[in-house]
Amino acid sequence: MKIGFLHKVNTTPPKSGGSVHTYQVSRYLAQQGHQLYALDNEKGSQFAQRFPRSFQGLRILIQKADLLYFRVDGRVGWEITSIIPGLFASGKPIVWEINATLEELKVLPGFQRWRDRLGAPLRELSARRVSAALCVSKPLVNYARDLGIERAILVPNGSDPEMFRPDLHQPSVFPGLENKFRVLWAGSTDYSWHDFQTVVACALQIQSIDPEIGFAIVGQQPNFTEQQFPNNIRFYSPVSYLEAPRLFASAHVGLCLYREINWSKYGFFFSPLKLFDYAASGLPVIYSDISELNRVAGSFGLRIAIGDVNGLTQEILRLKQQPNLYARLSQEARQAVLDYYNWTRVGAQTEELLLAVAEGAKWKATGRVGRFLFPSQSK
Repeated sequence: MKIGFLHKVNTTPPKSGGSVHTYQVSRYLAQQGHQLYALDNEKGSQFAQRFPRSFQGLRILIQKADLLYFRVDGRVGWEITSIIPGLFASGKPIVWEINATLEELKVLPGFQRWRDRLGAPLRELSARRVSAALCVSKPLVNYARDLGIERAILVPNGSDPEMFRPDLHQPSVFPGLENKFRVLWAGSTDYSWHDFQTVVACALQIQSIDPEIGFAIVGQQPNFTEQQFPNNIRFYSPVSYLEAPRLFASAHVGLCLYREINWSKYGFFFSPLKLFDYAASGLPVIYSDISELNRVAGSFGLRIAIGDVNGLTQEILRLKQQPNLYARLSQEARQAVLDYYNWTRVGAQTEELLLAVAEGAKWKATGRVGRFLFPSQSK
């Protein structure tokens, strides 16, 4: 099958979450023998052909492809090209990979372009041309159906267990914390839904309880003017996706903490990559009590209430003090990725849906078709 990939950022080398997803899925599809087309901002070798980043280049890509695959996120992108008169007259089937709603624009930092301001009506119009959607979380399945896309399936993100694995453990990658019990927080302090404040408050509390615990913060240090960071926190510069496995394997605990999302009617609609990469690295995960995180991490992580500093402190101490609990959660986290939450499964689900759409297969919005289109409700 010839698949036209229309996404915003170059996948190779992968950097942001969006480029990681496209990198992993496109490589899988290429390995399965499909021909992938992209515009010439893309450098990945998995793409068989690239076309000029222009109206004419886009037209040629559409003509050559059997099916078009759009990555849809919190900003308006290539998906709106389907409403350009005459561009999609060929009737080529379209599949969306939905990662976020446009409500994210309310809290994203940075400049909003004209098409971002017109995003809601433009995306809704574009959705009329969509044959099916892959959604990384259950709330986004509801979002897709609200847009009128009936054939929307859940395809949660995953990790690469050959890339992220416990045997890469190397404490020296965290200078200053080599001899500590290392608690890892990886994220962006620019995003309001990342609960970094709870991490800082917990570190301050733990500082007087157990000096053998250190907090490794992988991300930009925020410019806090009214708060001094406790001395058990160390900041480390963000690294690329390909460099992250050593850092993750060299921690003892992974934090996946978020605030309540009150700016979206869909609630927490993310599928955080770090959650799966922590698990693949054999890290017990402590996560916020959010339904989408509970659905994924309930079997291998420890849940705390949103913003619960005391709860976070207690769970970190429990993991350090109870080696049997630690070993069990570490093994269960790794096994969850090996069994289901991996990019091979994501690629297989994606391929099955693309083939069904390209072949005109008819299936219902509920029930089971094939091996992957409707995964177990427990996943």
